[in-house]
Amino acid sequence: MAIKGWLAKKDNTSGQELKEVLSERPYKYNFMKQSKWVSIASIIFIIVGIIMTLTRGFNFGIDFLGGNLMEVKFDRAVEINEIRNIMEESGLGKSILQNTKPDQYIIRTTPLSDEQKNNILETFDKKIGISKPLIQDRVVAASFSKTITRNALIAVAISFAGVLIYVWIRFTARFALVAIVELLHDLLIILSFYAITYREFNTNTTAVILTILGYSLNDGIVIFDRIREELRINKRDKYIDLTNYSINKTFVRSLITGTTTLFPIIIILFIGNEILKDFAFGLLLGIISGSYSSIYIGPPILVAWNNRFPRYKK
Repeated sequence: MAIKGWLAKKDNTSGQELKEVLSERPYKYNFMKQSKWVSIASIIFIIVGIIMTLTRGFNFGIDFLGGNLMEVKFDRAVEINEIRNIMEESGLGKSILQNTKPDQYIIRTTPLSDEQKNNILETFDKKIGISKPLIQDRVVAASFSKTITRNALIAVAISFAGVLIYVWIRFTARFALVAIVELLHDLLIILSFYAITYREFNTNTTAVILTILGYSLNDGIVIFDRIREELRINKRDKYIDLTNYSINKTFVRSLITGTTTLFPIIIILFIGNEILKDFAFGLLLGIISGSYSSIYIGPPILVAWNNRFPRYKK
């Protein structure tokens, strides 16, 4: 019955029309249609972030600003979580803790007044017991600030260069440059968010940025690979339709990957300590940004580029 129906359709359809029917790539959702509004929203957000950066700057953490350093010897072996809880009660949950011995820790905080420092030491002595005088008690400058900034910029530059070379070899120069645009978009979105919300910008933030760049690239590569395959086998559909079809075919995969990645991050946001929450929050923001940039930022640029300088079918 199905064969008869197909033959009947063939009899009433010209050869050219039949080829067009067979070459169609139907898709459920037109992502390209909505990309303009998403791009405008991103541009506005980034502009606001740049304005806030120029007028107020970032809320840099201990490593960038310096502060107090105390090396405390306790009367017994103590777990780092016990010390972290006491610091959180004092409003210093993001202090840097480093154990040198089971009963000895280096504690780095933001600049403290004598009263604040004495209150913290009294709390330690009351709840755990400490030996006096302290092994170290001094004010430290932001000695790591320049080193951290320089290393972070070098790492980002190397990442961009690696991405450019990899995508250029695997795909074409167009795909490589669009991938760089996506990564720059995600980087600016993250930096703008930290500038607007004035969340603390610390070494965890630099780690988050590098992690997110890799995640965003992975999402983009999946879509690029699908577009490339469609360009090889489909010789009739418009470039914009092939792009929409490719995104629709990979959307479920991207959605599942993003959702499963978000589960542990959300759990950390609820039950983690201040440092873990700060790291998880940056990852949450970056995953959201990376997911939508691979759909609404990169592919529309490819379509616009191809329309302006046609290399593939329009």
